[in-house]
Amino acid sequence: MKILVVTNLYPPHHVGGYELGCRDIVEKLRTRGHVVRVLTSTFRLGENSGAETDVERSLHYAADAAGPPHDKRVECRKLAQAIKNFTPDVVYFWNQAGLCRWLPMAARWHGCRPAFFLSDTNFVSWRVGAWLARFAFGEGMVSKVVRTIFGKTFLVRGWPVIQNRPCHFASEFLRALAQKSGIRIAEKTSVVAHWGIEPAQFTAAPRERWPVRRLLYAGQLIPQKGVHTAIAAFALLAKEPGFEALTFTLAGGGMHPDYERKLREMPEQLGVAGRVRFLGKVPRAELPNIYAAHDVLIFPSEWDEPFAITPLEAIAGGLAVVGTTTGGSGELFRNRETAMTFRAGDAADCARAIRELCGDRELFQTICRHAQRGVREKHTLDVMVDAVEISLREISKSNLAV
Repeated sequence: MKILVVTNLYPPHHVGGYELGCRDIVEKLRTRGHVVRVLTSTFRLGENSGAETDVERSLHYAADAAGPPHDKRVECRKLAQAIKNFTPDVVYFWNQAGLCRWLPMAARWHGCRPAFFLSDTNFVSWRVGAWLARFAFGEGMVSKVVRTIFGKTFLVRGWPVIQNRPCHFASEFLRALAQKSGIRIAEKTSVVAHWGIEPAQFTAAPRERWPVRRLLYAGQLIPQKGVHTAIAAFALLAKEPGFEALTFTLAGGGMHPDYERKLREMPEQLGVAGRVRFLGKVPRAELPNIYAAHDVLIFPSEWDEPFAITPLEAIAGGLAVVGTTTGGSGELFRNRETAMTFRAGDAADCARAIRELCGDRELFQTICRHAQRGVREKHTLDVMVDAVEISLREISKSNLAV
């Protein structure tokens, strides 16, 4: 198949793991003989990425509402030109946050079958055609009339971009969210394709991870990830008898300097400054060695995390996980079986979960064993791409009018 992937960000210019996951899928599809081209935004982090094969960086990216508005005609013409040059069988839309909402519609206007990979909750807000929305939220008579007559129609609410379209959801949670939001999808060609990894990339040489001494957080330093809760939990536990040798490493950066500054101040304020280390943002290639040097991954996310990649990598690397079950995480974490779980935002409960894990060697080994088996059987890149590939083949052969 010829597949055109359209996404907002693409490595090396990325901010999180989902963009890396997109690249993993693109490369895996290529190894299976598919011809894949990527159309993404002009967003840049640091230096230019240099010469790239089959990656076009031309779309306008509006990072926030204060940015310049999209010119729908210009953006749709960019997609139209990419379609004309490449003639894809399927246009595969990934994260559309910050991109022109009309691009999927434009794909159909130009005779292409669109499909969506949904790895974030923001798809609920991907709507077009809310022509009367700007008249509906005032206090005057016109606004009242518009709300009364058109308030529940797409003219005010907008039309969901993914309505009646084939969707690949990164978790059951996301599929349920679409249904809860009243969005209809193309059931026959829609699937749940949990994130997958290449376990061999993260598997380190076996070593004794007992007693537990080294805790790790790996991810973005942003409030919704609950990093402050993890530091507070560590501070509670570090002062207890028997935990004098416990350390905590944080690997990752963020785009919230005030929050990151607060995090870096917390260890000193809580009396554990010498035992907490910040590595900053690290290249993905260094993560296997970081996992290998630690015993437990703390995953304290406080938002409805759709389905995280980092725990899969850490589990493959031999770590046990202590985490929350918000969003799709509950599909991976089963308490005392594949992880130790705790209530989101509750530092004391997080400390309790770590304490129980550190105090029971059999529990620690059981969790590691069960979690690793689950990753090998259900969450490899091959398993994920199998589901995606079968669906894309069906979509490419389907009637465009459906």
